[in-house]
Amino acid sequence: LTALTQLYLYKNKLTGRIPTEIGQLTAVSVLALQENMLTGPILTEVGRLTGLAELWLNVNELTGRIPTDIRHLTALTALCLQDNWLTGRIPTEICHLTALKVLYLQDNKLAGPVPTEVGRLTALAHLSLEANELTGRIPSEIGHLAALTQLYLQGNKLTGFIPPD
Repeated sequence: LTALTQLYLYKNKLTGRIPTEIGQLTAVSVLALQENMLTGPILTEVGRLTGLAELWLNVNELTGRIPTDIRHLTALTALCLQDNWLTGRIPTEICHLTALKVLYLQDNKLAGPVPTEVGRLTALAHLSLEANELTGRIPSEIGHLAALTQLYLQGNKLTGFIPPD
């Protein structure tokens, strides 16, 4: 399947882990596995899909941390990992994905601060980090996101002031 450019397997009852062989689909630009019952971690092999524009893994039962290898997905415009059981911090490597327009990480167990590097995502229109366990202040760098039309931060443990920008 090396010529495959789009893989849509969403809204099924698929179970088990995402196979490591997924990393061999190097021509894939859309990987849509959402709304299944997939378990286990997001594989580092996903980082090999350098032409990927959309990654939809939302509404599964994925666990563990968001892999830092995600930084290799520089063509990514949509990263949708919401409604899983992901833990750890939001990796700053996500902030290297400057083509991102949609970043949905809500309804997980992500903790720690919102990375200040989020201000690098200047194409971002939708940012949803709600219903996690994020702490610290709302970074003022979010004010640099001129294309941002939707921002969801509710349901966390954020503190401090609302940034003026």
